Amino acid sequence: MLPSYYFMMKKYFTLSCCALAVWVSSCQEQPAPTAAQSKQQAFGLEAYLNQEAQNLHQATAAVTKTVSENGKAQETKTFSQLNWAEELGPFAEADINKPALLGAFTEEKTTNAAGQTVHRYRAKEEADATVRDVAYTFDAQGQLVQVDATLVQENMLFNTQKKLHLELQPAASPRLQSYSLDETQKLMFMGPQRYSVAGKVQQK
Repeated sequence: MLPSYYFMMKKYFTLSCCALAVWVSSCQEQPAPTAAQSKQQAFGLEAYLNQEAQNLHQATAAVTKTVSENGKAQETKTFSQLNWAEELGPFAEADINKPALLGAFTEEKTTNAAGQTVHRYRAKEEADATVRDVAYTFDAQGQLVQVDATLVQENMLFNTQKKLHLELQPAASPRLQSYSLDETQKLMFMGPQRYSVAGKVQQK
């Protein structure tokens, strides 16, 4: 199996493993939705990414990935094959349609300079949500072209902020063009560390 985000990042951030384990564990503890709880307050990102992972797998899409630490590129590699479900897994964390999050966000709809419609969701001040902000950008035909999200996890031991970015081309197959994950971690008694992974899908 080729390296995913966390395997690549481990090389540079071994001290953050425990913090990430706590985050993953907290995400897994959320109850699974039932049929009666299937209401959606926003775009169904998780289902969309699951479908796109299948498309990327079927297309045997190659990707060039760059890992950076504190703003400096450390490694760039091109992969001819990836486990796309695992690769896109961190982005599915930005889906706010989980039952526990219904009603926890305010929605704002705007039009950007390119004439695209942007749906932005911000967590309410009292909301117990890791996702603090997520924006979906749609073209004139209502097709998704961009996703941006900010996720924050805080406790007595660490503070972690993730910024996620996806760019898509609805007319292409696969639709995913590029993606990035930028994470800043502040562990107790240590200075902040920042790492990022950026991927560009190679079009055939």
